[in-house]
Amino acid sequence: MKPVLYLLFLSVLWGSSFLWTKELLDYFEPTTIVFLRCLFGIVALLPFLLRSKNRIDLKKVTPKFLLVVALAGAIPWNFMGFALQGIDSGLSGILNATTPLLAVVFSVFLLKVKPLRNQVFSLIIGFIAVVSLLAFSGQAIGAQFSLFHALLMFGTTSCYALNSIYVNKYYSHIPALQLCFWTLAIAVVINGPISLLIEPTAFLQLGSPSVFLPLLVLGSLSSGLGYVIFYVIVSISGPILAVMVTFIVPFVSIALGVMFLDEPLHIGIAIGLPLMIVSLVLMNLHSIKFGKVRESSVD
Repeated sequence: MKPVLYLLFLSVLWGSSFLWTKELLDYFEPTTIVFLRCLFGIVALLPFLLRSKNRIDLKKVTPKFLLVVALAGAIPWNFMGFALQGIDSGLSGILNATTPLLAVVFSVFLLKVKPLRNQVFSLIIGFIAVVSLLAFSGQAIGAQFSLFHALLMFGTTSCYALNSIYVNKYYSHIPALQLCFWTLAIAVVINGPISLLIEPTAFLQLGSPSVFLPLLVLGSLSSGLGYVIFYVIVSISGPILAVMVTFIVPFVSIALGVMFLDEPLHIGIAIGLPLMIVSLVLMNLHSIKFGKVRESSVD
């Protein structure tokens, strides 16, 4: 029961990240939001890092490694911030679910991995879902939609996909907590100077509850503790349950957008969301079957 509760809590945290980012766009530029959320995230991670038995090895921190972890936060969260300036948070949540689809595409072209049959069908359905979203979202009454900003979300998901591929190939031996720390740290280093240059008075707004609360949830909980919870789920129940967060996040982002941002539900979401869920199920079908085989063999 605990892993399921962890999963639901994590889905709310990650699903709400679009809402909080959109709220903070009223106060800051996207680069400043990335800088502050990662700063809050590092503060939340410090107790776990201090208690960890695995000490940070600076010899492993190469330029290639820093580029790979930058693909998890420093770069994609900027894309997401700029994207949310022109699209609804619900739509961004659905488009964010294309990450595993792009991971397969990049694996085929970069690593020469032959896709499974279910993955091919998944890509086809996922493509139809994305086209439906882009075609109908722009026609929805009351919806905030810009094709350019919607396409920026693919910059976000492409970074996530590339990060997952290269971490799995080259850095799977590095403890997850350290990967999370470096993801946030490099984002602070890259975005911090830019933020201080374009918005030098940003820190003066942290005393406002309307700024501090979103940053607390987005940074400390979603960006910091969220990754810890994710890896706890993986360690307790394995990746099969953990990947379910991908299915739930779009529903959370849509619900929060409708309730708190008055975003409309429209035919683009009605068509695109179910297709995306089917696509994700097909994408993970072989993993689910393998997980069931392993469970039965243990029994």
